[in-house]
Amino acid sequence: MRYSNIDVLEINKILRIVKEKQPSLFKQICIFIGQLLYYTFVIRFRFKELPSKYKGLLFFGVSLNNQRSLEPIIKNIEKDTYIYLNNHVTDVHKRRAWWYSIPYLFALIRLYRKSDKNDKLLIIKHFTTLWTTYGLYKVARETLEHYKVKVLVLSNDHNDINRCLIINANALNIKTVYVQHASVKNGFPRLDFSYSFLDGKESLDKYLLDGQPLGDVYLSGGVRFDFLYDKIHKREGAVKKIGVAINMLDDFEKIKVLCKSLKHSVFEEIILRPHPRYKNLDTDWLLSNGIKISSPQQESSFDFIAGIDFMISNESAIHLDAAIMRCPSVLYNMSSNKVLDDYGFVGKGLIKMAADETELMQYIENQADITPSKDIVRYYNASSGTRLEGKLGLTIARFVEMLTQNEENDFDREYGFVKTSEFLHEIDDSFAG
Repeated sequence: MRYSNIDVLEINKILRIVKEKQPSLFKQICIFIGQLLYYTFVIRFRFKELPSKYKGLLFFGVSLNNQRSLEPIIKNIEKDTYIYLNNHVTDVHKRRAWWYSIPYLFALIRLYRKSDKNDKLLIIKHFTTLWTTYGLYKVARETLEHYKVKVLVLSNDHNDINRCLIINANALNIKTVYVQHASVKNGFPRLDFSYSFLDGKESLDKYLLDGQPLGDVYLSGGVRFDFLYDKIHKREGAVKKIGVAINMLDDFEKIKVLCKSLKHSVFEEIILRPHPRYKNLDTDWLLSNGIKISSPQQESSFDFIAGIDFMISNESAIHLDAAIMRCPSVLYNMSSNKVLDDYGFVGKGLIKMAADETELMQYIENQADITPSKDIVRYYNASSGTRLEGKLGLTIARFVEMLTQNEENDFDREYGFVKTSEFLHEIDDSFAG
């Protein structure tokens, strides 16, 4: 079967809102060749053996954030009944994917020629990502067929391999479950899953911009927040420990200016937490200036927030983590880009934005002025303050197990959800258990 006609632009729709600078076309090609050789001669791929009580249940989450959303569910699933793919190098057959992609170079060139100006620019900017999508699409189908998947659980709805899995699973009539792993922005693809478990109404409003979901949607709250409930504590008194969470938007020179300013104040500790993919971190400068570093590989965002009194970050989903953990948080631009409020946190009143250092210091001194209401927090995390708070891993695990036994229709009655529209299920506050 050939895949020349698959819509690689639609599969990679998320690329339309990606702000990160990309390598030149020449460098992309060089990287592709290097990866091809690496996956061919260095990486050994083997499909995992089917466990003894395998029920056709496959969990797929290859990034650290994806894994943190799936693991609270997986730990509540019966042992040896599922397969968990969680390594993007060894658990995805990239050697085949990259070799499969080579014959489709001309298909991508044809797509480029017939595209409009904007899509041509997009294709050049993300050339090898779009090119390798042809191979990943075929590998995704092979993966689903090899593991004889009946239920596929994902915590990412937009990157290339996940989109390839979703589309192939739907074509093969495999039940799909989506568990949200982070806040979403306008421009995310439609929810093409059999069942989607979302953080709250705020996420659903953004997904609906791209059309009505294909399946049912549960406003359950974020399962990734299960980890944090024993870390929540009330912060009182003067701010002593400041956390600065940075991401790919941020300019390290601007970060240095902020850190120096904070160091000159009376705060006991300044702790910098880079995004896992942040590439311009000057560790030596930070340590020599007394700035501590929170490693995202060694410490969860929740542990980071639990250890600080106040957080500063640019546009980032980590602001929601802070709000749920009752940690004062302010958006502060550390880049040359204009703040777009893509997450809507400022517009919806979840956080405040400081226009300059003077206003930032005022917010630090007056924490009560920036604390969001309970209703606003629940708009973002539906389980906040309900009986399901901190118990979503167990709840969704039960749903997945019921799904493998075709008993999902009993879930709402047993776990206290009510269907409020054609596709929407919400937590029933009157449920007695």
